[in-house]
Amino acid sequence: MPDADTELGVTDDSPFEAGDETGRLIRPYAITGGRTGGESVIELETLVQASPRADELIAGYRWEAVDLINLVRSPMALVEIAARLAVPIGVAKVLVTDLIADGALQAQARKEKNYASLLERVLDGVRNL
Repeated sequence: MPDADTELGVTDDSPFEAGDETGRLIRPYAITGGRTGGESVIELETLVQASPRADELIAGYRWEAVDLINLVRSPMALVEIAARLAVPIGVAKVLVTDLIADGALQAQARKEKNYASLLERVLDGVRNL
């Protein structure tokens, strides 16, 4: 039968220290009030970074938001944030979305690439064979 740490997703690689019982007592979705990030438009590969305002806002946040802000001082993909914080992706999405709305984080929009001209050139090349 799995122990409580395994059930909560806390592993030896978890960011929580051995003596830090606070993180071990909180289930991941309790952090977000049960929200799962389903309404968020943030993609897994979206790069997230602390905004210039992060330092002035950080004092008003709980520990999980502070940890997230400190983690993304350099750009990091949403999926990597979830892995490093040892939380489900839905939880990471909610935290990131909330902090973006507050102005503490910023996300780099994914650039849509138009491959139509490349595909046309490939098709022309195939026709010329």
